[in-house]
Amino acid sequence: MRARALFPDGEGPDPDKKLAAVPRVGLASFGVALLTAAPAQAELVLAVNEGVTYYVTPSEIREKYKDLADLLGKQLKTTVKVVPVDQYPVLRKGLDEQQYDLAFVHPAHHSLVSLRDGKYQLVALTKGYTDYKARFFVKGDAKMKQPADMKGKSFGMPDPDSITAVITRATMRDLGIDSSKAEIRTTRYQDAVPFFVDNGFSDVGITGSGAVVKQWQEKGGAVLYESKAVPIKHMIASTKLSEQDLQKVRAVMLGLDKSEAGQKILAKLGYKGYESGDPQQLAVLTKWLGY
Repeated sequence: MRARALFPDGEGPDPDKKLAAVPRVGLASFGVALLTAAPAQAELVLAVNEGVTYYVTPSEIREKYKDLADLLGKQLKTTVKVVPVDQYPVLRKGLDEQQYDLAFVHPAHHSLVSLRDGKYQLVALTKGYTDYKARFFVKGDAKMKQPADMKGKSFGMPDPDSITAVITRATMRDLGIDSSKAEIRTTRYQDAVPFFVDNGFSDVGITGSGAVVKQWQEKGGAVLYESKAVPIKHMIASTKLSEQDLQKVRAVMLGLDKSEAGQKILAKLGYKGYESGDPQQLAVLTKWLGY
């Protein structure tokens, strides 16, 4: 009886008849709305690795990059989440699997490998960090006076997976020194390397830090050799990111030093600005580094 009351013809709940009861104009409008509604873009991830040889906490990284992430999010019309990644194995896995939409990478060898593999593309290089070198330093009274004198000596350098160590091994190879057979001590932090040389644990110290070198020279130490220059601190983008969004990100990065608001962001980051960089030059350096 209830079915007959709802459907007078006694045919029961026929889906076609129910649909026919909806006004045609309403259906058309609903269809247009579905087709024209722009889906909200998913949250983007900006991974940040400031290197392992300078201690920075995850909370400091998130605060440091917050304003840049907000600006990028505004341009891309989505939320950009800052994810600190301080462990190199985690960074390597994340880049290999393209877990990050964007990545700011201090250890250049990791970003260079991702560029080589076609999983990421260069957005920009950090100004002031395009001439990064490994400096081989010794005591002022050391008998070593030229690079060849370092053969058979002991070395102290930063973390084995740091960009400084990677540059060091490539340079030692060029000098005819087999790094796999050399006596090498490592420490996580750049400013701890001079301790090895000061206290006789290593004959030669290696650092990429200009501040460490400056302090060493001020107290009478000498720099025996400098490596080739390698740009570090790369901003890269996953190849999954659309070309349009890539160009928006690049425009933001390259334009930061050209506005007052952008300069405030740079001051918080501690950098002068960003430049385009040369992918071909980076490819050559990738091979020189042994990748």
